[in-house]
Amino acid sequence: MTDVGVAGFLNDFKKCGARPAPRRLLSHTETAIQEAKNIAFSAVVFKLQANLDPRHRDSMAYVRIVSGRFEKGMKAIHTRSGRTLTLAQASLLFGSAKDSIEYAYPGDIIGLPNPSNSLFQIGDAIAEKPDIEFEPIPAFSPECFAYLRPKNIGASQKAFRKGLDQLLSEGAVQRLFPKGGTDESGPLLAAVGQLQFDVVQDRLRNEYQIDTTLEPISFTIARWVMPDQSPTEAWEKLEAAKAQGVLAAVYILEDKWQRPVLLFRNEFTAARLEDDLQLKPWAQPPSIKKQQKK
Repeated sequence: MTDVGVAGFLNDFKKCGARPAPRRLLSHTETAIQEAKNIAFSAVVFKLQANLDPRHRDSMAYVRIVSGRFEKGMKAIHTRSGRTLTLAQASLLFGSAKDSIEYAYPGDIIGLPNPSNSLFQIGDAIAEKPDIEFEPIPAFSPECFAYLRPKNIGASQKAFRKGLDQLLSEGAVQRLFPKGGTDESGPLLAAVGQLQFDVVQDRLRNEYQIDTTLEPISFTIARWVMPDQSPTEAWEKLEAAKAQGVLAAVYILEDKWQRPVLLFRNEFTAARLEDDLQLKPWAQPPSIKKQQKK
């Protein structure tokens, strides 16, 4: 008698529960959405977590199943790069605990190891079909910029670089570079707010035993130059503007994909150049397939 009514309750509960929501595809049509009932597998990366297991210094991608069924060991395409992956290791994540999982369905969230070269980026699609590309996850433009350096001169540079690279792969902060140069003053980080810098410093201290110092710089606005075009085209446009002398008091840098980034001290200067240089407050990871074709 202990199971009387349980089946009926579960059936009614299933009817009342929210169904997995569809996800809009990157398209100009209003009907371009990926429904959960679609039998073809697709999933979206919405979070990256480094150092989930401090013993292995791993990096984990949190992936939400959008449609179809995930099966451990299946092959799927990382659509931004066109690379075919064998999804041999998948985990059900709960806090810091991980349990191996064989199957997953729309709405489920699983963890996939992020390859050592940080192939996965937030917003990436993993699917059976190569043309699946989801609308970008909203991002915020960085407003705080600072150089990060180890506090102790004798600190391990290898541990510092490894720890910073893993934290950068999560996307909590960004790193900007001098064009074609080296970071002689230390890595220049960009963040939406000071709290992100505090988190990076705290995790470097607790997870990698590296104490660091921050040296802020007096810029408050970042803009990407023609981020939807190739880096070559964007740099050509920027060099033409530089030759006209309109980039005074502007700090010229590049992101990790060699795309030009301009730092400004005030909105007036940024607005003056916005139309000519097609400035955008952020940029999504570029399509690796398009770069390879070029």
